[in-house]
Amino acid sequence: DRKTKPRKYEVYIFNVLYNTIPVRLSQRPTPEELEQRNILQPKNEADHQAEKQEIKRQLTRKLSQRPTVAELLARKILRFNEYVEVTDAHDYERQADKPWAKLTPADKASIRKELNEFKSSEMEVHEESKHFTHYHRP
Repeated sequence: DRKTKPRKYEVYIFNVLYNTIPVRLSQRPTPEELEQRNILQPKNEADHQAEKQEIKRQLTRKLSQRPTVAELLARKILRFNEYVEVTDAHDYERQADKPWAKLTPADKASIRKELNEFKSSEMEVHEESKHFTHYHRP
């Protein structure tokens, strides 16, 4: 009688779901928390526009309350030097050369070999950590 008696795994799954779903649901953040984290958008366009206007108003107020240059000079926060020095600079290539781009495969292999030798013989490594040491291909 399959219809009357559930199997053991079905009972187990039902119990797990019955016990865990309420816990999971209780841990979910509220819609207000989701809105604060910008995950859930405001319910309608009017609310969204009102929020934008409030932010604009706050930012405009902050900008209008900024101190002027004269105030910053008076409070010795901002200072201009009276003497400005201008010198000519030579035109030259400002990008650094890339010496590693000019290495031959043999050079690269010898560098890897030297690095592996250093790691295996000279570098101090704790005995229990030696298996974590990375060696480069020869």
